[in-house]
Order: sequence, then structure tokens, then C-alpha cells
Amino acid sequence: MAANTVLQLTFKRADLKTTTMTITDPKVGLTVDEVNTAMAGMIQQAIFAPDGQVLTAKVKAELVITDKSAFTMS
Repeated sequence: MAANTVLQLTFKRADLKTTTMTITDPKVGLTVDEVNTAMAGMIQQAIFAPDGQVLTAKVKAELVITDKSAFTMS
């Protein structure tokens, strides 16, 4: 079995839609404060503008862990 972890950051955009960014292999032991600080910085610095829309607010952040189990085919 192999586990895969990603960090999903969801933001509100200027057009009131939401957008989610996925970060693969996030740092082990990542804290809520670190995520909040990073998301706030991304908004303040206008680093990303998906579809030309700047990010305006944090909506949520989630660590998503998935497992895979391969079956041997005969």
C-alpha cells in the first residue's frame, strides 16, 4: 500500500467563484499557522490570478491522504 498526501488550498476570487490549488508532498508537520500565513501572503501579494481573477479570501485548507492498493493481474 502506498499513501499520497496533498495540501489543497481553496480561495475565493474577485468574481466570487472559488479556486483550489493542490500542493503535492507538503512539508511534514505543517501547522495551521503556517498555512494561514502562506495563504494570506498569496492573497496580499496577488501572486496568482486564475482566469484573470485575483484571490480575495481564504476559504479552507485540507490535507488529503489517499492510499492505493494494486491488484496483481493474472
